[in-house]
Amino acid sequence: QAGDMQGQILYDLYNADKSIDKNGDGVLQYIMFMGEPNNDEAIARSRYSVETAKSLGLKLEAVSDTLVCNWDQALAQEAMTATWASVGDKIEVVFANNDMMALGAVAALNAYGYNTGRAGDKEVVVIGVDAIDAALESIKNGGMTATVQQDGDAMGKANIRIAYNGALGKEWLDGTDYKYTTEDEFKCIRIPYAMITEVK
Repeated sequence: QAGDMQGQILYDLYNADKSIDKNGDGVLQYIMFMGEPNNDEAIARSRYSVETAKSLGLKLEAVSDTLVCNWDQALAQEAMTATWASVGDKIEVVFANNDMMALGAVAALNAYGYNTGRAGDKEVVVIGVDAIDAALESIKNGGMTATVQQDGDAMGKANIRIAYNGALGKEWLDGTDYKYTTEDEFKCIRIPYAMITEVK
């Protein structure tokens, strides 16, 4: 779901402002920061951010291999710096599986005069996931462009309700509004995420 929302955010941003396609070729050149190569969440976010944007009609082109940075800000900053040295301002969009890597990308971009929040400076679209405080501050100050919020309170509440039912020997979802979804052989419940593109 977070990856889907990243794709939706990019679609909405592009429809609101076509100038994010800096070279005007009708294709958004992007790079992907991945948490871990064998992590299901990282795989899904990496896949669906791009697939959703494409399914909505955007044309995307990866300008580097996927950058695996283990959810880490410092590693992402190093990877962004190295990638910029090779492909530079071809990069129009940065997808990151989490906000820490997005913040690392922004720190590297700042060194090249991008995403500083200063009037007239150039920008690259940077979209993260988690809505951590530092990311919200970055969005407010013109660094990151957007993030996807996981509702931690709602997740905690769901865990408690389900565990409580289990402890009483009841059906797991008894007395709740939650519904199962099936992914592979697993039963899951989904807690809604939210798209954040503006912080006041």
